Amino acid sequence: MQRKIFSFCLPFLLIPSFLFADIIWQGKRVEAWPDNARPTFNSTRNVLRKAYNVQINSPYAKPKGKIYSLTLLVDFSDVPAPVSIDDVKDWLNKEGFNKDGCNGSVRDYYLDVSNGQLDLTNEVFGWYRAKYPKSWYESADRFEGDNKYKASEILMQEVFEYFDSQVDFSRYDNDKDGSTEAINIVYAGSGQTWGQGLWPHSGWSGNIIKDGVALGHHQMTDMPGKFSIYVFVHESGHMIFGWPDLYWYGDYCTMGNRANDLNPVAINDFYRADQGWIPFVDITPDDAGLETTKPGEVCYRYKNPARPDKEGFVWSYVRNTGRDKVLKGSGLLMQHYDFSIKGNSNADKLGLRIVHANSQGKSSDAVTDQWPNPGSEALAFFNSETYSEFSDAKYPAIRWYDGSATGLKITNIGTPGETISFCLGEDCSSTITEPEMQTIAFQVNLPENNNYTPVTVDLNGSDIANFLGLEPSDIESQVTFYGEEPNGTLNSRTTGENTGHWFDANGNITDWNPNGTSIVFSNVDLSTMTTKIGHMPYKVSAGETYVIKQALVYGNKQVSLEFTVTIDGKESVVSKFKKSKRGNPGSPIFNVLGKPVGVRNANGTLPDLPKGSYVEIAK
Repeated sequence: MQRKIFSFCLPFLLIPSFLFADIIWQGKRVEAWPDNARPTFNSTRNVLRKAYNVQINSPYAKPKGKIYSLTLLVDFSDVPAPVSIDDVKDWLNKEGFNKDGCNGSVRDYYLDVSNGQLDLTNEVFGWYRAKYPKSWYESADRFEGDNKYKASEILMQEVFEYFDSQVDFSRYDNDKDGSTEAINIVYAGSGQTWGQGLWPHSGWSGNIIKDGVALGHHQMTDMPGKFSIYVFVHESGHMIFGWPDLYWYGDYCTMGNRANDLNPVAINDFYRADQGWIPFVDITPDDAGLETTKPGEVCYRYKNPARPDKEGFVWSYVRNTGRDKVLKGSGLLMQHYDFSIKGNSNADKLGLRIVHANSQGKSSDAVTDQWPNPGSEALAFFNSETYSEFSDAKYPAIRWYDGSATGLKITNIGTPGETISFCLGEDCSSTITEPEMQTIAFQVNLPENNNYTPVTVDLNGSDIANFLGLEPSDIESQVTFYGEEPNGTLNSRTTGENTGHWFDANGNITDWNPNGTSIVFSNVDLSTMTTKIGHMPYKVSAGETYVIKQALVYGNKQVSLEFTVTIDGKESVVSKFKKSKRGNPGSPIFNVLGKPVGVRNANGTLPDLPKGSYVEIAK
């Protein structure tokens, strides 16, 4: 178990050694493309299917349909090609690509986040051997004044010249406007120093003409020999759409922090709606009533009446599953946009920023940390267990950028599940159906050991299925499984094996870390409706007790599994009547739905109970 979990966690432990990639304009880093160099696209061509009408004048290109992208490979005498051309083709295009742990190819990623509306297909040529060793291009001797990317320009020109006889560059002018949209240079080895040399970036090559078209934007990505998709996906966001680096934003979008190299976070729902990949739902101060939405289904937009084409608030349901699995919470995620602000270059005034739910009552919601902080946090999301209402009165720090009140009011924000509900305007709780909930309590005696040895617990799947209104065989495919925080918040981020979680001493869900806070695990198998419960070696003592919770949700019904885990030196026991006809007097007895039904008699015998399954809390 230890080895398996460690190999899963290792890529994330390595990430902090990397920094942001960049947008490079005339040899210098910029936070966003200048107006005369922004990517554009004639989106009347190549449409796979009808996109949603965005009704907004954003500065970002909106390509649709199949987009042909050119990828040119280059290696060096001191860093030869680490992978084959066929491997690179699979990395960029193959459905379900999973080498080195990748969650799909680059093409898969954009098909996922665009709801199938953008099919980014890369055609690959290479490898070209550069004129000089890689160390030559990375050297500070190549700097030209303030231009620390001069070596990248030199290598770019080399690569374009070498492949000129093999490539028809006009093929990559997808909208036939005289300029290419997507040219990628992938070089062997790792980027060495942030902000210079060959460090991965998106750049401008618009003065070069090949095959009758201007080679507009390009990007450079490193290839160290192990596959990951974040850098290529992120740089494509700069190059193709013109999205800026979202500094002071966090993990909530791939254009923000580098949260996960193998399974990058989805593009934020505001950018997705701006592309027409999901619909906007426009809200006015007069709107009222109950809304229910699924994760990533729509983006609600509330425009500033004084500047409707420039500024507004947006929110959507973000759930920490799939592409967003690395996020630490779920619920409504609110953002404040202003198109008049070019990029996120100033922490006090951002073109796009998160409205943190936990800024309630505070005088400021400013973020001062940079990557890898602020990351993500569960309390940034609005939901019933954290912050269930937004209004000007509750959020004095959240205003239009001119300082005026927004007039926006959202109440009765619900619990994250398959859907989440909220009310526009005043309280509409009378129209909300409260979820039907039951708790099943288990007492688990777990021996102290140093090798992760678990005890197996039968979760009484037939009784759970009966409460949920399902067949037992349907549980695995129909229910949504969560870890449950001590305050009742449901967390869909799994941190154990398969459908499992690690918990700290207080029952909070945490990641496996022998040197961290992780103490007890529960790895549930929904196919057998059992769980294996164990503890971290060398971190518990006999007599200690831990309470951990997990939950199954189907529709409007929730079953919470509450495990009271006691560490001792005895044989592992889950007290059930079929194993123990005589026990300790006074031990409380519960049915499988967690309801008390009696206690053991004074002589330790069972009370008179109907035939069925019961759980005993052994005194």
